Amino acid sequence: MICITNGFSPSMLAKLPLDVEFTNVEDKEFCEEIRKGQHVNAIGHQGTVDLINMLCGSDLKVNRISIQTNVGDVLYIVMLTVRLEEGKVLSNEEIMKMYDEGKVKFIKAKVYGAVLEELSDCQGVCDQVTYDALSYKAKTVWSDKI
Repeated sequence: MICITNGFSPSMLAKLPLDVEFTNVEDKEFCEEIRKGQHVNAIGHQGTVDLINMLCGSDLKVNRISIQTNVGDVLYIVMLTVRLEEGKVLSNEEIMKMYDEGKVKFIKAKVYGAVLEELSDCQGVCDQVTYDALSYKAKTVWSDKI
């Protein structure tokens, strides 16, 4: 599943433990995902939807839903780099200004299984076949990060 969100919380993870890798993405990559149309829209604020629609030429609507992510899921997150005062809802003009000032980031979050924890827990307990399988899995999952 690919989700577009305006925030991230551990409550979005269907189970624990899981590993989540966060990376910055450029507007272009973010908009490419929007244009593909193969995502779950979980944007809950009108100003954020307006910003995305302006940047990406899309027609998203506010869709304030809860999501549950699992291993293999990817989230594209629109994130403010400043903390707003409690209860503050940004207008279209305010979020556009924040974007122009560099106070809006686009983040890609990939959800992985907690394979290193599984491997650690298995050491000295699992049979050799299981341990080797987990070792291979850890190598495969983390090889692009090392």
